[in-house]
Amino acid sequence: MLVPVNLKLRWFGIYAGFGLLLSVIITTILTQAATRQIEQQVGSSLAHVAEQMTHQLEQGMFERLRDMQTAAELIEVPENARQEQRLERLIQALYSSYENYAWLGITSAEGEVLMSSNNVLEGADVSARPWFQGAMQQPYYIGDVHGALLLESILNPDGDEPLRFVDVAVPLKRPDGSIWGVFGSHLDWEWVRELERVARRGLLDLPNAEIIIVNSEKQVLLGPTPPNNGQLQLQLSDQVIERGYGVQPWPDGDDYMVGFSRTRERQNYHGPEWQVWVREPVAEAFRPVRELRWQAAWIGLLVALCFAGIGWVSAGRIARPFADLSAQLEEEVAERTEELRQTNEKLQRLATTDPLTGLLNRRALIKQARQLRKRADRHGQDITVVMIDLDNFKKVNDSYGHGVGDKVLKKLGALAKRLVRDVDIAARTGGEEFTLVLDGSNEKNAKAVTERLAEQLRETTFSADDENFNVTLSAGVASWPANEEFEKVMDQADELLYRAKEKGRDCVVAAFETPSSNKED
Repeated sequence: MLVPVNLKLRWFGIYAGFGLLLSVIITTILTQAATRQIEQQVGSSLAHVAEQMTHQLEQGMFERLRDMQTAAELIEVPENARQEQRLERLIQALYSSYENYAWLGITSAEGEVLMSSNNVLEGADVSARPWFQGAMQQPYYIGDVHGALLLESILNPDGDEPLRFVDVAVPLKRPDGSIWGVFGSHLDWEWVRELERVARRGLLDLPNAEIIIVNSEKQVLLGPTPPNNGQLQLQLSDQVIERGYGVQPWPDGDDYMVGFSRTRERQNYHGPEWQVWVREPVAEAFRPVRELRWQAAWIGLLVALCFAGIGWVSAGRIARPFADLSAQLEEEVAERTEELRQTNEKLQRLATTDPLTGLLNRRALIKQARQLRKRADRHGQDITVVMIDLDNFKKVNDSYGHGVGDKVLKKLGALAKRLVRDVDIAARTGGEEFTLVLDGSNEKNAKAVTERLAEQLRETTFSADDENFNVTLSAGVASWPANEEFEKVMDQADELLYRAKEKGRDCVVAAFETPSSNKED
């Protein structure tokens, strides 16, 4: 006997409605989960680039300050022509050592330029310039970005864009401590554009992302210049400042996903208060979600039609046990649930690991380190934090290319994973910066582990362009006291890393070796 058409239509409608409802639920859950994951993934990527750019700015300014301070220790009051010639050679050598020095000069205590690179401005009076006045009153002076005043017509007579400088100056002292002059420099702000080009390599998946640098007055130093005399009328939300990323409305009326970082004061160094913002239009950042939503809608429609077909056929076989139909439905639901679970796991991996080395990224490191701290507190165990930075890594990239540089980073990541235990944590927290958190290890043990890692890297030979080379690392080791913030311990280890760099690189400096360091700081 034929099944009545109205019964088939009724079953067709029930199954089609059920399939459509199920598809809507799965699509909603999937897109919401994907939205959260992509927001975290894109935001973390932008924040990571902002942090990397900030670190490079701080490191670059710190290195220039150290150059000036080191040179100032060699400069004495010239008493004859021979000593003047020696100082002129010293200035010219320092000027030639770094391509972004626009000008170097020595002044008297009254502000007269006594000698300078390429003899520019010799005899000029610079006593009214902030860098001269600052160096006469402070141990050192680092100024904010400004336009060239005295040097614009000399160094850039036909330039399309005006020169912009950052001033670094230190006092020149006699053996009795009295100041007899100032050693000053102008750094061409163009050096930051090279940092930007390097940082943009971390934004290959976000081609529309922009890097913006502003000072404490919200003056745009790098990036799209707003119409208000270069001042950006924008206050970042508390969420962006606290998390390091978030969605931020912009004065142009659009919303952007913004990664945020700011320069920090370090021991014996306080530079300009700069902020780095890396932004991506929300419409571009969440494009994968929109595409996923459309794909899910088409899949949902197909699922609804499949269910409708099942209802049409099942109406003709109404006598079949409902158990078979129930099992079939449960299997299909389980498959889609498993697909959703696998998708979420993949997004979770992308959000917590560094794609190049397979190590944890900075955000996952902080989360797992805090969990490790709680476990160590319960068992009364020591924890030690190690900050690692490859020596002269920029030279490797410049000499052999970033493909070879990536091989070096992968090798260090592999050595770190092989050396640490399952209870320890290894992460890549910057371009060539790595972090280890060692459970149950004091500073001496952690230093020994780090030195083994340094030795294994030092003994590794890399090849490029028929040339073999080796790479070294510097590291700082600091213990993590109970009730201390992890980020503060990272800063302490980072300071020790800087000391290792100052000692000549290719070494490990632990806090117990430097009793003058303030671990309570």
